[in-house]
Amino acid sequence: MSVSLGTPRPVGARIVNLSNSGQAVRCARRAVSVHLARLGCLKDPGGERSEQAETALLVVSELVTNACRHTPGPEHLAMTLHDGYLVLEVGDRSRTAPFLVPPEERGSCGGFGLGLVTSLVDDWTVVTTGGGKTIRVTLSMGL
Repeated sequence: MSVSLGTPRPVGARIVNLSNSGQAVRCARRAVSVHLARLGCLKDPGGERSEQAETALLVVSELVTNACRHTPGPEHLAMTLHDGYLVLEVGDRSRTAPFLVPPEERGSCGGFGLGLVTSLVDDWTVVTTGGGKTIRVTLSMGL
């Protein structure tokens, strides 16, 4: 499913360097939590972490874990809110595109990450850069 963002109206863009972090997943999750809190999107009206925030944290965990496992490592995490959609971008130093592992090939060693991400986000794309690639996902924040 593709989501057209139309004319960009970014809110609160933030980029976090992950390249030297020995705890990149933890760092990314913390950055997303802080970013969503600043945007007023972390908690639901009852004061609990919102379902959308939980989804964003799970997605960023999977993306950064994949970058740690399948590439030389994550480089950065970028976060922006566009018209009610959270855009998360995880850049790494590999030009190899990710692929969905067929269900029959998933197992105890993994293969679930990108399929899980695909089921949770509104859209995802891969942008190849000179030194690697960026995985960009879009999630509705219910705003």
